[in-house]
Amino acid sequence: MSDTKITVTFKGGKRRVLHAPDTLPTIDGRRPAYFVFNNLEVYTGYCDGEIDEDGDFCVRASNSGPKCFAGIALPAGRLIGWAYVNPKRAKR
Repeated sequence: MSDTKITVTFKGGKRRVLHAPDTLPTIDGRRPAYFVFNNLEVYTGYCDGEIDEDGDFCVRASNSGPKCFAGIALPAGRLIGWAYVNPKRAKR
């Protein structure tokens, strides 16, 4: 993605600027994030940023916590961008 900034307004009025899909490997797997796809579907959950050989990445349910092992594989090629649910890093 070039220097284009995409701002998305979610239900409830939350606004986020999406990170480019190629920055997915830098995501913090301990923080819940929104994942926006080219069909405008939005998934919320945790991701470790790893893309498998099929071009998919795993998103775990946001109510499962970051240590859950079950998730859904989503196509990285259809990802428009991602953003953290809470823009500031949580305190440890």
